[in-house]
Amino acid sequence: MNRIFVYLVGVLLGTLLILAMPPARKNMDMKPTAAHHVLTSEQQWFNVSRPLTPEDLQGRVILIDFWTFCCINCMHVMPDLKKLEAEFGDKLTVIGVHSGKFFNERDGDMIQSAVLRHELEHPVVNDAGFSIWKNFGARAWPTLMLIGPLGKIERVYSGEGHYQDLRADILHLLEKNEGRVNAQKLPIALEREKAPSMFFDFPSKLVYAPDRQFLFVSDTGNHRIIGLDLEGRVKLTIGSGKRGRADGAFASAEFQMPQGLLYHNGELFVADSENHLLRRIDLMTKTVETIAGTGMQGHVYHVENAPALTTAIATPWDLTRSADGKEIIIAMAGTHQLWGYDSANKTLRVIAGNGMESIDDGGYPQNSLSQPSGISRLGDRLYFVDSETSALRVLEKENIHTLVGTALFDFGLKDGVGKQAQMQHPIGIFADESGIYIADTYNHAIRRYDPQTQQLSTLVGNGDAGFVDGDFSKARFNEPNGLVKIGHKLYVTDTNNHQIRVVDVLQKKVSTLYIHVPTDAELITCEDGVCRPRLVKN
Repeated sequence: MNRIFVYLVGVLLGTLLILAMPPARKNMDMKPTAAHHVLTSEQQWFNVSRPLTPEDLQGRVILIDFWTFCCINCMHVMPDLKKLEAEFGDKLTVIGVHSGKFFNERDGDMIQSAVLRHELEHPVVNDAGFSIWKNFGARAWPTLMLIGPLGKIERVYSGEGHYQDLRADILHLLEKNEGRVNAQKLPIALEREKAPSMFFDFPSKLVYAPDRQFLFVSDTGNHRIIGLDLEGRVKLTIGSGKRGRADGAFASAEFQMPQGLLYHNGELFVADSENHLLRRIDLMTKTVETIAGTGMQGHVYHVENAPALTTAIATPWDLTRSADGKEIIIAMAGTHQLWGYDSANKTLRVIAGNGMESIDDGGYPQNSLSQPSGISRLGDRLYFVDSETSALRVLEKENIHTLVGTALFDFGLKDGVGKQAQMQHPIGIFADESGIYIADTYNHAIRRYDPQTQQLSTLVGNGDAGFVDGDFSKARFNEPNGLVKIGHKLYVTDTNNHQIRVVDVLQKKVSTLYIHVPTDAELITCEDGVCRPRLVKN
């Protein structure tokens, strides 16, 4: 009797022990599949301490993001990924597969800079040869693929705007596989923890205020605007440095990846790219105000006299003024268009671009653009660089003409006349009577286009990234972005070097602007329309 009792108790305890076994152990039976092997077939990884292995990925719910860092649509997906990562934590494994469109985007150092610039926190692998892309059958940027714990592709999403579907599908997979999902920590080692601290963090655009002799710089990675004098002394900081969209006083106002700047009559206008807003900075009252956009990404391709504050816009990238001064012209990278903001009526309209990503000339709505990223006016002409077609284009008398560039996948570093010349994803432009100066970003070069001869020539850069001052023949940049000409000098944001560089066109030399950060809080006092620096002791 006692033996039977002991036996029954043993069976009962054994059963209870099996039932009490942690669910996570059940995924140990899952083996790596072909998908896991392909996904870990390349060896250059970012945000991890070592390359991931198939065993790292077995049993996981995985969201693959096929992207390339030039692509505005890929940028639009990033906030969705961050929201999903925040909600699901370790139950969801996001992996970025970077399959670079441009030559420059296949370089590991450039991908690392992009990971830092966009503040990505998930593992990213360099798929420079498109091996992972081809094996998974990806066809466009961005492409998202959801993989279940058994290593099977559950669903494929092409393009942007799939957040709700993604969230619902991930919830369904987790519920369906409750207790079977591998949620162990990956060997995460964020790139930002390895990066040195600099004053600027990926500065992008800049503008000159001649009446104040100030250079205003979009300190994009720090989510603020910096005012400098031409000797590099920091005179003014606009924005708290915190990601956000708050209006108000300089110290508390917030931006999110500010880009293009426009200065006019004592006011500074900002293309607040990731907030999808146009902001106005009053230098007299020291306040920031939103004047266009809702804070949500827009998808409207035809707009005419629309109320500015109730109309959604999409990733504004650069700004200039119309010839008559009545409008702010916006390079609307997110919808591949040029828009106009009417300052008097506070309305928005589309000026050019039918929303298709292409390179069609002519009048609106027949013309098409491809991620306009820099714009500059000279007289009645609006010159702009269309980054995805590596093109220089001009809007004149309501018609677009392409001066340099031929197609979405035609790019290189080649001097020449008109469309014989080539660039690689240019982002910055400045036009004056001496020529059209271009930051040929992915060629790490400064170019000049002569409207009279139609000749595109290279001033500085040979296609290689670097950080070298000196003669034009030796000087090097790393993804120059914005530029402005003051006298015979070009001031250039050297984005991946986190510096402002000075290109002396007469002396044919490049130098780095030394940034003097005051130890005291240095403010600006404005009286009777004149602004002067004022030192306030701590």
